[in-house]
Amino acid sequence: MQPESRFLPSLLAGQDSGHAGQAVWCRYCRLIFSYDFLWISAHYETLTPGLNMNIRFLEAPALNIRNGNVVTSERWRSFFVSLGHRVESSSADGDERCDLLVVFNAYTNRQAVRDARKNATAGRIAICLTGTDLYRDLQNDPSARDVLYLADQLVVLQSKGIFALPPDLRGRTMVIFQSAVAPKVEIAREGGTFDVCAIAHLRAVKDPLLAARAARLLPLGSRIRILHIGKALSAEYARAAAREVEENPRFHWFGEQSAERTAVILLGSRLLVMSSLLEGGANVVSEAVVSGIPVLGTDIPCMQGLLGDDYPGLFPVGDSHRLAELLYQAEVDSRYYGELVTRCRQESYKFEPAKERESLRILIEKLFSDAPSIALAGMAGEMHR
Repeated sequence: MQPESRFLPSLLAGQDSGHAGQAVWCRYCRLIFSYDFLWISAHYETLTPGLNMNIRFLEAPALNIRNGNVVTSERWRSFFVSLGHRVESSSADGDERCDLLVVFNAYTNRQAVRDARKNATAGRIAICLTGTDLYRDLQNDPSARDVLYLADQLVVLQSKGIFALPPDLRGRTMVIFQSAVAPKVEIAREGGTFDVCAIAHLRAVKDPLLAARAARLLPLGSRIRILHIGKALSAEYARAAAREVEENPRFHWFGEQSAERTAVILLGSRLLVMSSLLEGGANVVSEAVVSGIPVLGTDIPCMQGLLGDDYPGLFPVGDSHRLAELLYQAEVDSRYYGELVTRCRQESYKFEPAKERESLRILIEKLFSDAPSIALAGMAGEMHR
């Protein structure tokens, strides 16, 4: 239905049928279409989807650590600002008015989403689903799934994520790959070692010491070292990591590091190991791939969605023996290592910043594609009154 058609009955009320009514209607059409054209011309910039939106971000508490959600949020803020929007943080209640509320972690922020919808404080709601959303919390707690249906648009960070959602929600779901920029520095690698980087805060869902356990199984002649970057998020993990350092000469734990220092360690490595039990997306995989560092990762939907179902560097979740085999194969078999490098290079196009920025522009366009129609309907109503 065109916006102005809803005013036809009242416009023609009291008019005779036939030519008189048709003449009135034709004059009305010429008037409203002429006005629409002039009004759209005058207000084109504000009506064009993707311009001048007031956006608020609602994030899960990061516990004073720089995790993947924080990194993604910072990057999205930058992209949205570059697209002409205003971006602010939202309170935990999500009760500030905005054109668009962007929510990271549906489960943690489920009540804020419900309140925002109930109180109509957000014109639109977009939810970026995390790994714990997709593969744990919303699966284990069906009563929380209503929050997915309150969103105007859902976002997953890799192509397999969409299949973790009910079929009736997939039509409102976008895949937005996390981008990264390759550092413009060259790091000289140590010739006597084959360094393998693991980047993850120490918590259960990351299975953070799997690479260390795998390193214990390597042949004595192996030159592999495991360089782990990440903060221990519990006293138990701090003790476990310290004990591993003492007992395992191949394992080196650096704790939490700056982004710059992390990049230096990554670039000096031959491989990245991702040992997570589940992931929604993985910034560190994007960073490794665009930097030319191949990846060994758990055979989970996230890694399949980022690198392909048949990527040769996948191993079963929790399988330290299989990981040890792949680590050693990458060290001694140049053909296998070259295959990993080639496959990662082939997937690197997914992680270009321009693609992520364009995906966010399209997200805004999809969310506000009806904005001109809504505005015109309102203007037509004002004219009629």
